[in-house]
Amino acid sequence: MVVLFVAEGAHQKREIDIMKQLTKNDIVGIFPPLISPFTESEDLDLEAFRREVNYNLSLKVTGLCVGGSTGEGHALTAEEIGQMVRAAQEEVKGRIPVIAGIITTCTREALKRAKAARDAGAQALMVTPPIYQICSDDGLFDYYSTIHQATDLPIIIYNVLTNVTVTPALIRRLADSPDSGLIAVKESIGGSLEALTELLQTVGDKISVTWAHDWLLYPGFAIGATGSISGAAAILPRHSLALWDALKRSDVPTAQKLHFAITDVCSQISRFNWPAGVKLAVNLQGRNVGPCRSPFNKVPSEQAERIKAALDRAYAIDVKLPS
Repeated sequence: MVVLFVAEGAHQKREIDIMKQLTKNDIVGIFPPLISPFTESEDLDLEAFRREVNYNLSLKVTGLCVGGSTGEGHALTAEEIGQMVRAAQEEVKGRIPVIAGIITTCTREALKRAKAARDAGAQALMVTPPIYQICSDDGLFDYYSTIHQATDLPIIIYNVLTNVTVTPALIRRLADSPDSGLIAVKESIGGSLEALTELLQTVGDKISVTWAHDWLLYPGFAIGATGSISGAAAILPRHSLALWDALKRSDVPTAQKLHFAITDVCSQISRFNWPAGVKLAVNLQGRNVGPCRSPFNKVPSEQAERIKAALDRAYAIDVKLPS
């Protein structure tokens, strides 16, 4: 058993089992892909990161993801991913799962990040197809299977690359393979509502099928997605949790109102530069997470005004979280 020793008071420490083997049933609900805060010199700010973890914990999110796209996972080192996973686990204290994002170019580099995340206490890996070059389906099958076999951690496919789509057929193949470790898929902009429907119908009994089109959360949830690891949940966690709860209660008017607010904010962010727009939106809410790593750190003034206006509209809504 792998444990973290978490301080409780001045002289006590408590063992936390961080290696609970996650299954598809654990990847349900709202998992914010946490912001990775940086100082003005673009160094990792672990103190600010711990604040983000505890803010999300206070809202009773289902789980947390470190190093996703919204967390600038493409710009993180393996060491930094490990540092944030460990910090998250120290704050979480075993209450909810912590998963780690793997966004890189090849199997060798993915394994460095995956092993650092595992050693720091990650309980699953959310893995993007290799970025920059286009990989074959056989290559992707080997990619996911190799990462699982090298780490013994469950795998969540992050289907986000529009030029390297992880097709429903390949996801079914991986779901049927005992060597892949696949427990879930995050259908993002590499997928579609059509693909989501097909996955729910064909592998929904084998893996958790989550949805992360930030401006289309409502329809994805409505047709049966099991939750979300979406950027919207990191930017507007209260709104995202309330939307999920409203749909579970079949409160359509409330769900529609929240959907429109989330879509408004995310659409204004995504028109130019996602990482910089996300950091701006979070900083405008008073959660100081610093800048992005360059060169993804410039927000045009016109876009900044639109993001601020959309946030003002979102905060005009009375957002009620489940008790």
